[in-house]
Amino acid sequence: MKAIFIKHKILKILALFIIISFGCSKEYLNYEERGVQTVNTFYKTDAQALEALNAIFDRWQQGIAFNYIYMYDGLSDESYAGGGSRGDNGGVLEEINEYRFTPTTSAINSLYSWYYFCVYRSNILIDNVVPDTDNKAIFVAMAKALRGYAYLLMVNTWGDVPLVLHELNASETSQPRTATAEVYAQIEKDLTEAIDVLPERSNMPTEYTHLICKGTAEAMLGKTYLYEKKYDEAAATFQKIIDSNEYSLYPDYSKILRRDSEYGVESLWEIAFVTTMGYNDPFEAESGLAVMGIMMTPRPEYLPYPVYGALDMFPFGWGFINPHKEMYDAYTSAGDPVRRDVNLISPDDLAALGGKYLSPAGFTPYGSDGYIRLKYVPFLSEGAGGDDYTKFCNTGTNVRMIRYADVLLMAAEAYNRKSSPDDAKARTFVNLIRSRVSLAPVSTAGDALFADIKTERKLELAFEGERYFDLQRWGDAYTALKDQGKAVPNGAGGYWNPEGAGYKQNKNEFLPIPEYEMTVNTAMKGNQNPGY
Repeated sequence: MKAIFIKHKILKILALFIIISFGCSKEYLNYEERGVQTVNTFYKTDAQALEALNAIFDRWQQGIAFNYIYMYDGLSDESYAGGGSRGDNGGVLEEINEYRFTPTTSAINSLYSWYYFCVYRSNILIDNVVPDTDNKAIFVAMAKALRGYAYLLMVNTWGDVPLVLHELNASETSQPRTATAEVYAQIEKDLTEAIDVLPERSNMPTEYTHLICKGTAEAMLGKTYLYEKKYDEAAATFQKIIDSNEYSLYPDYSKILRRDSEYGVESLWEIAFVTTMGYNDPFEAESGLAVMGIMMTPRPEYLPYPVYGALDMFPFGWGFINPHKEMYDAYTSAGDPVRRDVNLISPDDLAALGGKYLSPAGFTPYGSDGYIRLKYVPFLSEGAGGDDYTKFCNTGTNVRMIRYADVLLMAAEAYNRKSSPDDAKARTFVNLIRSRVSLAPVSTAGDALFADIKTERKLELAFEGERYFDLQRWGDAYTALKDQGKAVPNGAGGYWNPEGAGYKQNKNEFLPIPEYEMTVNTAMKGNQNPGY
């Protein structure tokens, strides 16, 4: 009996050993977990690749207000920081606007991080999507174009920046700064490869026409060449866009940034927003005109309620990014009331509507000359909802990143500056834009024409985030910005005179690398931009 028991026990042990042996086989353990997507199982279909692409556009969308419009408008000579009083918003926008920022200024860290988030999402798609269908090839090309453009903006904001072209693992997260020339070479490569794949807008699949196409990537590449002062290459690239006949100037300048002209003849790239989300707070949308509106719409305590209705605005705002009087005067001096009255409104114009933008004591608000910007504010007629506040929160007007007018002016600059200038062609492009707003044609040449092109860019593209980059690349930043922030209207009839305000040569040509990046990225240690 004992022998039978022992024999039975041995058989059970043998059976258990066999089960364990087979149960621990690689084939048994490596099974596909149901209901879970992994990197290895995702990115296979056109639909999955499109999801990855939408994630890239989503990141651009999320940062376009605070990390782009506010920052670069604030850094330009177009606006005061504004706000309710000195120190509003933690004084961050004042630091930016007055050129008193440091590596610890939070807005600079946010801008830097945003760009790398955009690059990161592009890298994920490029790394994981095999372009084995027409659609997936288009999506990879778009990701490369967006990565290239992010680096173009970064290299012109900070100079040398880490060039990251793949998703990094834990051991690779510290990356050194890459020489500007090498970054530019990669930008050109990304954009050239995108151009080779992307169709013209008229040939894009209908469901993707709201994204970007060949003309977008060509505009990005032409801008890259222009910023590198490769004027011959820039002129040739812009000419391809012009010769494609895919774009033209929208006839009514007052509508170029409004819903009427979305995805219209003048748009090469738009950041899309919708009115159908039913938001109850402008910050629910994270970005877009609702957020820009709450920041930039005039403060209600300084403007009579009926004026808001006349301006098609909701009577609630925080009064940031107020235009300088000089911007209004520039339009007036140029005899350009069409663009002036679309982009900003003066105290006298406001008075005609029922009141000036003044405090109860009769002074202009803090950080304001009494002028109100009208470009990129939320118009109630372009929102959705049963009441004005809901319409304000759901203003879905798209942000234009590249317009054909910008392309024409960049082309004019390239032709004027190239090795064998073609001023006749440059004048033609400038005068197309001037004709739209009923201005007489220019007839200048050489450096005088270049000066006219600079002025035209200032008037045409005001408050669209281009002015800062133009001033820097032309070498005009010090002249235009050396007194920036030295006399800020204090809201009581006088001025704040902040210590240390104004653009400094050999320092403010670039922003500082954020202190947080310098701390966590050990490969960056001791390699801060000069002057910081």
